[in-house]
Amino acid sequence: MTERKKTQHFKELCEKIGLAMMMGQKLQFALAYYYAVFHIVNSRWSKEKAKKRIEYYLSSPMDVIVNSIEKDAPLDNELFQEIVRFKEKMDWLTHEFNQESTLPLIQGKGFEIYIKIMEKIIKHATRIIEKLNEVDKKLKPLRR
Repeated sequence: MTERKKTQHFKELCEKIGLAMMMGQKLQFALAYYYAVFHIVNSRWSKEKAKKRIEYYLSSPMDVIVNSIEKDAPLDNELFQEIVRFKEKMDWLTHEFNQESTLPLIQGKGFEIYIKIMEKIIKHATRIIEKLNEVDKKLKPLRR
């Protein structure tokens, strides 16, 4: 692989990694928002309490909001399992990707594979957010 091609692949991979991380953050926001709306509707939380919980969940690892949803704001099991699988992908991206990918990327290998993985993470997050938006639409008429 030429240095120019390697540089182009590296640039594209960095863009995809950044977008995957951003989509993970957007999904975390959607999960925190769902959790707050769920409790506004079902537990009569005030908007102030909901806002504080959203802030808490946005400053915590994704595990915290996922565990809270499992505990007391249940989602459809299929959707919840998708969220768990996505969280595992984000854990891999955050904690293992760098170590796993460094040597192959330095050698000019694996760019296409990792770019495709990032694209799958981005699409997965988008699908989950769309599904959470549908859940939110069903909850909104119940809010006062």
